[in-house]
Amino acid sequence: MTIRRLSLAAALGLALVAVGCHNDDLFTPLMPAYKGGAMFVRYVAMGNSITAGFQSGGINDTTQLQSYVRRVANAMGAPYYYPQLVYPGCPPPFTNIFTNTRLLGGTATTCYYRATPIPPFLTNVAVPSAEVIDILHNGPFVPGTNSNPLTQLMLGGRTQIQAMAAAHPTFVSVWIGNNDVLGSVLSSTNAGDSTLITPVATFQAEYQEVVDSIKAANAQAILIGVANVTEIPFVSQGATYWAIRNGLVPGQPGDTFPSADSLFHVDPLCAPSALGGKGDSVLVPFPFGGALLAAAQAGVDDTLHCTEPQTVQPAELVKIVTTVAAYNAFISSAASTNGWAYFDPAPALDSLRGIPTQVAPFPNFGFPCSSSPFGLAFSCDGFHPSSATHLLIAKKLVQTINTKYSSAIPSP
Repeated sequence: MTIRRLSLAAALGLALVAVGCHNDDLFTPLMPAYKGGAMFVRYVAMGNSITAGFQSGGINDTTQLQSYVRRVANAMGAPYYYPQLVYPGCPPPFTNIFTNTRLLGGTATTCYYRATPIPPFLTNVAVPSAEVIDILHNGPFVPGTNSNPLTQLMLGGRTQIQAMAAAHPTFVSVWIGNNDVLGSVLSSTNAGDSTLITPVATFQAEYQEVVDSIKAANAQAILIGVANVTEIPFVSQGATYWAIRNGLVPGQPGDTFPSADSLFHVDPLCAPSALGGKGDSVLVPFPFGGALLAAAQAGVDDTLHCTEPQTVQPAELVKIVTTVAAYNAFISSAASTNGWAYFDPAPALDSLRGIPTQVAPFPNFGFPCSSSPFGLAFSCDGFHPSSATHLLIAKKLVQTINTKYSSAIPSP
């Protein structure tokens, strides 16, 4: 089965089932016994692929249940309903990203669709690939949206805001904005392309509409800041390639390539700034770096120059970092203005980056996903968090919520 076989009629039919059935099941759950529990009887999360439970380039009912949202909901004592995607998934996650191998022989277009029965409402309304505009709009007829087959499969004809409002939430979390800058980093032809970044003013206007929708639902909330997308192991510093090529990183995965691949060269420009280069402010996506290594192994004399359009250049890196800072300043301000909680994920994620086993400075090329080639903190695509990191995020969110609202949600 493939995603392409999901017809619009089928998607809309599923939407009608999701919206029209089980209205009698929109019950009010029992109030949790801990302090402040009344606020959390019905929790809804809006967001993108991280919130939805996407890992290793795929999503299924196993990865969905590993989402931080399910862990927070369970800790709150709130029900957890999600658009369950039948194993092995839609698409199935990678088992080896370097050989493009997925669970049960699946492909990027394999889809086993939704499980039945349809839940009475959705706790997790997040959709992979969503930018902030996609919380507001669902469909290809609004310029700039990123609607895809999963959008229809998970939400039907609704937007995330409509699905959130239909659940009558008492508490809402929002983690959106990563994809508004991440597309620039992931571009295979022009990494760092600033035209793929949502302008700050546009982001602010669209995010304000999200804020207004939560206020209209009369819910409390936690707003989550945008992660530092330049710190993901999908990219490595040019200086890391230079150091490995010059034999300066003993024990590092890939440290054999200086001797084994004599046809692979790294330009001195990739050295760190302290040694006259710019490699500590140039990011090399692993598909590009890996292709250069593979070419050298195949007998092609090859050089990483750290000037290629497929790499993120220093000025582009500054643009990404300053944009994320501007996004987060607005998100934090919106939370403060409305008396809501705000969580900055950077300190928690940055603490992991300092541990090579958690966030690999250089991917373990060729190894299967079971060996965590990007580090234990990330799944096997280099930018979606692992299950362990979802648990860390859930713990931090509960701590932040308890501090802000003087509640006593147990730790996940």
